Amino acid sequence: MIKLDSLKYYVPFMEKRNRAEFVLENRHFEVLELGNPLSEAEINIFEAKLGFRLPSQLRSYYLHWNGGLPCPVDIADDKSAWVRLYWKKGAEASSVGPATSLQELFKIDSTPDTDFLSSWDDFKHRIPQDFLCFANDPGGSLFLIGIKDYNLGKIFFWESSYQANIGEGETPNYDNIAFVANSFVEFLLALREEPNRGESLEDWVKRAYPE
Repeated sequence: MIKLDSLKYYVPFMEKRNRAEFVLENRHFEVLELGNPLSEAEINIFEAKLGFRLPSQLRSYYLHWNGGLPCPVDIADDKSAWVRLYWKKGAEASSVGPATSLQELFKIDSTPDTDFLSSWDDFKHRIPQDFLCFANDPGGSLFLIGIKDYNLGKIFFWESSYQANIGEGETPNYDNIAFVANSFVEFLLALREEPNRGESLEDWVKRAYPE
């Protein structure tokens, strides 16, 4: 059995300039716009700057591919990858809908707009302290990964339009955070092709994730 927290859970079979392909649980993925390759030493330096170690599956991904957009190849080239969001009942932020798209994972030692550490510095005071932001959607909202024992490695979504107003003394809370997946691998495997034109997000969720 393949251990999901080891480097072996990704099976790379092709690497080209600025893109790569891998197989994850018999599903083929392509990574677009990945950053420069990283060594174990470079990951260690990055983690020292963060002040904690990356959750194992995300760390494994970064040792293979530095950020970028991991997308299942069964999604058409002109379509984007979307994922279901699980909002807490009654959450005001749930009005944005039960799904969003993945734009990219942050890159380590990249340009300011996509750099992992710069993004963390920008957002770490705006999200609860038990999360790390590692990716975003096209609207500037964030995908988070748990970094504490009770949520370690779990994936969540932070909706920026409902964030706490820290300038007025509000404390970041969970009101604008939706659950996404129990692990980074589960998150990748949950990616689906975007809704059809005119299709509601609710109908898309029923079609993309049949019970």
